[in-house]
Amino acid sequence: MLDKLKKKTENAGKQNSSAARGISASGNSIYAVTGVGLGVVALVLILSFAFLLLVREPSIRSSQMAQVSGAYSEQQANNLNAYLSLLLQRLQRAATSSQAASAIASGDATAVGTAAAAMLPYFPDLSELRLVPVGEMGTAELNPGDYGLHNLIELDMVRRAARGEQVLPESFQVGERWVTGLATLVKDSVNPLQRAVMLASLDNSAFETALTAINPDTGAYALEQLYTNRDGSTSTSTIASVGFGQVTKYQSFAVIPDTNWRIVFTPAASLVNELGGSSRSLYVVLAMCLVAMLGGFAIVALRIPKLIELDAFRMLDAADRKTDLTLGIPQLVDVARQLRRATLRAVRSSGPTESASRAQAADPDGFELVDLADAEDLGEVLELDSELSEPADAPDIPRDFPAHIFRAYDIRGNASSELTPELMTRIGGALGTIAGERQLQSLVVGADGRNSSPALKNALIRALMECGRDVIDIGLVPTPVLYFATRHLSAHSGLMITGSHNPKSDNGLKMVLDQETIHAGAIQNLRDRVLQGNFARGKGRLVAENLVPAYIDHIQQDIAIAVPLKIVIDAGNGATSEIAPLLFEELGCEVVRLHCSVDGNFPNHPPDTSNEANLEDLIVRVREEQADFGVAFDGDGDRLAVVTGSGRILRSDVLLMIFAQDVVSRNPGSDVVFDVKCSRNLTELITRCGGRPVLWKTGHAFMKQKMAETGALLGGEFSGHIFFGERWFGFDDGMYAAARLAEILSTQGDSLDTIVDAFPASVNTAEILIPVPDANKLSLMERIVRNADFSGGSVNTLDGIRVDFPEGWGLLRASNTSAALTARFEARGEQELESIMSEFREQIALVDPSLDIKF
Repeated sequence: MLDKLKKKTENAGKQNSSAARGISASGNSIYAVTGVGLGVVALVLILSFAFLLLVREPSIRSSQMAQVSGAYSEQQANNLNAYLSLLLQRLQRAATSSQAASAIASGDATAVGTAAAAMLPYFPDLSELRLVPVGEMGTAELNPGDYGLHNLIELDMVRRAARGEQVLPESFQVGERWVTGLATLVKDSVNPLQRAVMLASLDNSAFETALTAINPDTGAYALEQLYTNRDGSTSTSTIASVGFGQVTKYQSFAVIPDTNWRIVFTPAASLVNELGGSSRSLYVVLAMCLVAMLGGFAIVALRIPKLIELDAFRMLDAADRKTDLTLGIPQLVDVARQLRRATLRAVRSSGPTESASRAQAADPDGFELVDLADAEDLGEVLELDSELSEPADAPDIPRDFPAHIFRAYDIRGNASSELTPELMTRIGGALGTIAGERQLQSLVVGADGRNSSPALKNALIRALMECGRDVIDIGLVPTPVLYFATRHLSAHSGLMITGSHNPKSDNGLKMVLDQETIHAGAIQNLRDRVLQGNFARGKGRLVAENLVPAYIDHIQQDIAIAVPLKIVIDAGNGATSEIAPLLFEELGCEVVRLHCSVDGNFPNHPPDTSNEANLEDLIVRVREEQADFGVAFDGDGDRLAVVTGSGRILRSDVLLMIFAQDVVSRNPGSDVVFDVKCSRNLTELITRCGGRPVLWKTGHAFMKQKMAETGALLGGEFSGHIFFGERWFGFDDGMYAAARLAEILSTQGDSLDTIVDAFPASVNTAEILIPVPDANKLSLMERIVRNADFSGGSVNTLDGIRVDFPEGWGLLRASNTSAALTARFEARGEQELESIMSEFREQIALVDPSLDIKF
């Protein structure tokens, strides 16, 4: 290896007489960086575990103890409340007994005392039980000491009970012990004027017995009585207590209902220790993490030098040959390319070696052409090292130049016989020259998933770079992402290689220059430039970018799904196969994927969503999954088709009604642009909602131009192109339109079928194709417009011929994208619809009887 490198160096340096300077290394950056990384990770780990041990664990332990302590005090409070409630219920039943009633009725103090003494044995918890008669004067004449009353507290309890007030249990001291008084009113059922107060005295040792129902070893339970002082402050007295508690920081309180009492629980240290657990497991985990971290960094520090050494060997070995080179470290790819360029140039300058001969044979102009396959990495920049300024040599013009593929607003043709890589090279040269004349330095390039797209994209990119244009390659994406890129990036021009909804054998090119879709005269000018072949020459760069995350993020910030929806997505194996499901999952929807893998052969159905036969799989799946609705996208994602939960296909003019209601309601007086194929009901709805309907030509470029001209906030075509100027950029985007529909459904709460059922009903046809030669369709349409006589209706020749009758309307126009005339009809009923179609058949047959009219 060293011998080989030495030979290369000697050959490359024959003309350099200066002495070589020594090359050395100062320290070891790998070990230094590894050590810094190790220190950072260790610091983060230690701080994290310190937080867990010093903050998080104590917080959790404190929260747990607060819950446990509260549970103990609440349980004791509930126990005492139940005990008191049962005792009071028994006292009230005894108070209404016949024995008590007789004693009260007699009015004899001796009889009253005897009755009370007779009842006392039934209440073993009570120390005393007294009946205090209440005369006509109430208890006004009663004094402490009467009927064995101990103090003013019992006197006050008797007086309040006599007045029918609620009397709460109250504790007071009798000698050295605490006693609780309970009072309840007794009435004679025969003579209500005969009343007495039953006064019970309960030794508080009964409460201590009740408090031991829960293991007192858990802590201290204190029964406290609250007092309100004259100054408004409160104070407490402990009237019963059991157990022993030490940890006052976890003390808890629980009020006993219908009393002035509360339970105070102070947990024991043993309970706190038992619930606190041990932090030993955290220390074990920390140690394991540190060991694993050290092992991982040791592997990195030892393995990286080996990988660098191996890649360096590969770089040096292939430095003088244009062969494939695969490295294990992506960051060395640029170094390898620069080394290869420097080595090849040095080899060339040293003499006609074998490798130099190969290089000159491959590159007669004396500069290296970089293989576009090397430009696939994100963010990678490549240059074509051309210093020439003369016009580039363009490929020869095909003998049968397919001029017809330059259509109204894009380029589209058969990828094998018409739109070939050779022709795409000329188109790229013409576009690069036009962009240069308009001072447009950078262009974004994307492609769909068709089998022919990669070759066409490589040809286009190379041609643009050879014209001196910088290219931002955004890879395989739907067309709306390309449009988004021209708004999101500093480059406002873009080229999309796509066959859209056409058969798999076709491909095409959609063009945006300075945020304007070129069409009509501009495309004819481009065709003339292609034929002339006089292209600029310069030095271009290539940058690869991934715009999908930014696109999804932008929509996610705009769309708000109030209620999660279940959506079936049929990408038709087109360019939306990966991005559309991801977008709706990010929006919070449940997504059922159907044909969501990119396949340029379109194995399940053609990519044309306007053909209802291509929606059969979607209808079946929506019904099976009981989804809220289903969506289908065409090959490049700028068209949308929708199926309701019941399996009904919604045409785009019906979707526009839904969107118009939403947009115009927030923007009264705003314009809504739609093409000549849309329903008359749409016009009526827009007007009723306070908007202004604007009828315009079919074609996405024409629609965008009209929206920009009128400032419309919404637009759409019957073919499935929907344009939002409100909250979006005004370009056609099937995925964004589907997201707006999901937002409306989740906000309104009604099903899609319910919303559509509220619209006016009519009988209409799908878009009907009448095959005609592509070269003859425009002249044939002109003859029909010129010679047809629809005197019974109002004729509009904005785009083909649309005739509005009182009972409906009919349309015939030349297709912009296929070799066909297209027709559509709508009427109040089947009979009126047939009448309009019959009149169109007659008028068309007068101009060209040979047409195969299929309506």
